[in-house]
Amino acid sequence: MSDKYAVPNKLPGKTVSVLKHRKRRIQQDQSVVQQKRQNRLNRVKKLKAHHSFKRAESFVMDYLKAERTSKRIKQTLLRTNVTKQSADAAEKTNQKLLLVMRHAGKKIHDETTLKIFKTLRMSQRHNAVFLENTKENQLLLRVIEPFVVYGFPTISTIRDLLFKKGFALVNGKKEAIQSNTMVEEQLGEKGVICLEDIIHEIFTVGPNFEAVTKFLCTFKLSSPRDGWKKKVSVSFKRGGEYGNRENGINDLIARCI
Repeated sequence: MSDKYAVPNKLPGKTVSVLKHRKRRIQQDQSVVQQKRQNRLNRVKKLKAHHSFKRAESFVMDYLKAERTSKRIKQTLLRTNVTKQSADAAEKTNQKLLLVMRHAGKKIHDETTLKIFKTLRMSQRHNAVFLENTKENQLLLRVIEPFVVYGFPTISTIRDLLFKKGFALVNGKKEAIQSNTMVEEQLGEKGVICLEDIIHEIFTVGPNFEAVTKFLCTFKLSSPRDGWKKKVSVSFKRGGEYGNRENGINDLIARCI
């Protein structure tokens, strides 16, 4: 393995202490989370009561937005060199891993876009996932690009996401990753027995990358601490927010954790 993809030595003592601290914090905040959930349900009830009647203009706008998005997707797919460009870009950057965050599109009216987000497990805003940097995924990102930000995560970003926002699907239930025992029980047969193994597998896009990403739930992030600095409806290359940030994704994710 090259130095570029080298992973620091495992620190079992530090890992255990961080996981214990996280478990204690989760238990302490349980009542606060329940109260927030109840407050959110109360707000939803009030909103439904106020918005039970929908103006005709809103249906027209929804249709126009869906039609505009559909037209943009068709134009993207009709570009005959888009797949070749995506493949060349992946080879040129020599980056195997992408971190994708859905930052926009609270309501999406185009079926194709919705299906792609469902496939990528990004059904809500501020969802984030790891993807292998392939030409197929590059093409999908090109289609949904106005709604996402993405780039090349560092190993530090991967570690922060797992320790601070990492949840796993265990027996059909979403649970916080609180111990290496949980990891070993679910992925031990593939040789993945602790969080550092998961970090290594993700960062190097190893042979068990797909199994590891299926074990992990979608990351639920927040808006950037100091807000979006530029227009979210303009691409990053043109001075806006959405699209490929390459290494700049790490600074953004640090503000969203």
